[in-house]
Amino acid sequence: MKDKRILTLFLTIFIDLLGFGVVIPILPNLAKSLASGSALPFNPDVAVGVVVGSFSIIQFLFAPIFGSLSDRIGRRPILLVSILFNIVGYILFGLSSSFVFLLLARVVSGFGSANIAAAQAYIADITPPQDRAKRMGIIGAAFGLGFVFGPPIGGWLYHAGGENGLRWVGFFTAALCGLNFLLAWFMLPESLESKSVHKRKVSDTFKGLVTVWRLDVIGELFVINFIYIAAFSMMYGSSSVLWKEKYLLTPAGIGNIFGFIGICGAIVQGGLIGVFTKRVGVRRMLLWGCPAIAMGLMIIPLPEVGNTFYVVQAISIVLLSLGNGMMMPAINSLVSRNTPPESQGKMLGLLQSTSSLARAFGPFIAMVLYHQFVSLPYLVGGGLMLVAFFFSLLLSKTLRVSDPDPVPNPSKG
Repeated sequence: MKDKRILTLFLTIFIDLLGFGVVIPILPNLAKSLASGSALPFNPDVAVGVVVGSFSIIQFLFAPIFGSLSDRIGRRPILLVSILFNIVGYILFGLSSSFVFLLLARVVSGFGSANIAAAQAYIADITPPQDRAKRMGIIGAAFGLGFVFGPPIGGWLYHAGGENGLRWVGFFTAALCGLNFLLAWFMLPESLESKSVHKRKVSDTFKGLVTVWRLDVIGELFVINFIYIAAFSMMYGSSSVLWKEKYLLTPAGIGNIFGFIGICGAIVQGGLIGVFTKRVGVRRMLLWGCPAIAMGLMIIPLPEVGNTFYVVQAISIVLLSLGNGMMMPAINSLVSRNTPPESQGKMLGLLQSTSSLARAFGPFIAMVLYHQFVSLPYLVGGGLMLVAFFFSLLLSKTLRVSDPDPVPNPSKG
């Protein structure tokens, strides 16, 4: 990375995503524990879905607005303010002694998630058009590395801290974000040269999605993307609770499993995706990814026979990583290839909004199902992926699957 701003931006995003990953093995079970001692209008299992999904619903509603705001006042202020939101959110997380307090912490952190959109815009500002796809890949790399190291660190901190484990996790993550703020303050100058006067409203996102879903080819791809992300996030929203209650895993053990998920995802997206793209093609990647994720989800809750738990989970993780590694770039590529050049940014932004909305609904639905029967989230999630496979088979004949441009490198799973 010859440009120091790119290196600094990578470190900024990595530290932010590392902090996000740290809370993953702890959040669902903490939410259920706090909800069990609270007078809530819903059961503790559903409370888990509310807390886990709250982050994404805030991201869905406000990230586009913050992105638009960065066009008007600059990238640097948005990056700095979003990091401050994260500092406050993680301090609140470490101090959480009630369900409402924990929910507030995740909502505040949801506002902090705006820095990803601002970071993408920052890269676009300082990068020639022909190099943007490559440089956008640093966001995907930061996501991957944050997911590799974050969950194991979070599980270890929670275990090592004993009775103060939650504070260790929250304050450590807040300190990381404090380092992040200093890094951005001193090393990231403003990148925006000409500022926009356009103001974006929350309703603009809904209007854009309604318009997109009415389009033949793009609308079909958006539906497939929503189903896929919702099914995949059902696993993230419920698996920590399953692994603790059914298999008696500690937060450290749960963190290690999520770390393995991150490693497999990095291998697939960092090395194998190029092979899939050249030899299989994006249409087949879509068709192969659906059943891979379906099988990966359905075997997660299989009854343990002897010492087969880790073997079954490893097979599941490999299938999920392969499926996710094929689905995400295939959808991004197909949406891009079937969108006019002048609408690329808007369309891909709406695709990310669809993903955020799916991540909000997925965990909630998963925990409603989990309350009925612990295996239901994974069986239903697998069934949804088979529905996505059926829709993929029926994609419009006008779908454009070839293009001289390379497949975009995804930034998020």
